[in-house]
Amino acid sequence: MKATKAQERRERIITIATGVFCELGYEGASMSIIAARVGGSKGTLYNYFPSKDELLLATMLAGAEEFQNTLAKSIDQSLPLEQILVGFIERLLQMLYQDSDTEKLLRVVISVGGTSDVGKRFFEYIGDGVWAQIAQILEQHIQLGNLQEKDPLFMVTHLRGLCDADLLRMLMGAMPSMTDEEIKQRSLQILSTFMDAYRNSQE
Repeated sequence: MKATKAQERRERIITIATGVFCELGYEGASMSIIAARVGGSKGTLYNYFPSKDELLLATMLAGAEEFQNTLAKSIDQSLPLEQILVGFIERLLQMLYQDSDTEKLLRVVISVGGTSDVGKRFFEYIGDGVWAQIAQILEQHIQLGNLQEKDPLFMVTHLRGLCDADLLRMLMGAMPSMTDEEIKQRSLQILSTFMDAYRNSQE
């Protein structure tokens, strides 16, 4: 279905606002600056988004949708489990730990966490996303006997924790972006740790 002019305008605003939030942070990203870069009046901007918080939430949700879709498309369920997981982990780490809009927007949301409910609403909207797909894959491999008979949702929580282990340090600027080689090595380490914990030893 072809997007309407209003939809196209909204998407353009979100794209430009994403860049402004990433560049200037929440405080610096005024609605006036965003409106100027969009090429319209601030009043028009408010017709689409009644507040800067609503616009920030929209940018987060749009980014999350792209993030989830990219990860979902990287999953080839016809591959052996370890190949599925290491490919997924590597792509996830690239999106989290290499200089990206995802990382920058997370920093923006964290910066307003004490004064805004944007972060809370964001997590309520997105749910489990692609991690629900990973849980289903783990459940299938439990049934096939490749993994121990453990709760796949807990297994996913463990895997997420391994992938997110350095995220706080990254967001606080306490570590540089990872190189491609560092991403590959970390992905293999995470895979090894996860499989050591859950591989069916009777396989």
